[in-house]
Amino acid sequence: MTRFERAKYAGQLAATKFPDLASRFQFWCGGSGRRYATSRYLPGQTPAYDLAVSLYVKQTAEGPRVIAISAGQASDAAPGDADEVHVHVVERIEALAFAHRDLRALLDDGNEAGSAPSGAPQHKVLPFTPRHAA
Repeated sequence: MTRFERAKYAGQLAATKFPDLASRFQFWCGGSGRRYATSRYLPGQTPAYDLAVSLYVKQTAEGPRVIAISAGQASDAAPGDADEVHVHVVERIEALAFAHRDLRALLDDGNEAGSAPSGAPQHKVLPFTPRHAA
């Protein structure tokens, strides 16, 4: 199994006591197989987290699909065709860099601008924009 086969949508939170919360939290697996918890927001309603990886998601008939990814400040504007923003918050800049690299595998088998095989679609890896706390 390649790292790109491990990268996938891993479902939503199973909350039997609070089922209304279940749809708010989603899980994704990165190329390493590591599972990442994310909070789901509508574009334009993302809180201004300092250290976060944002997955810009389009809902399709086959399920959710990551169409772009960014790291740093989570309140950056979403691409116009994104239906949702799934945000994974981290504590340290090192964790941010690792999660960003690992979750890039979600971009249609890990293809990103500059490294996609010929004929493969180019996707958006948005600029890395960490914001330092004042």
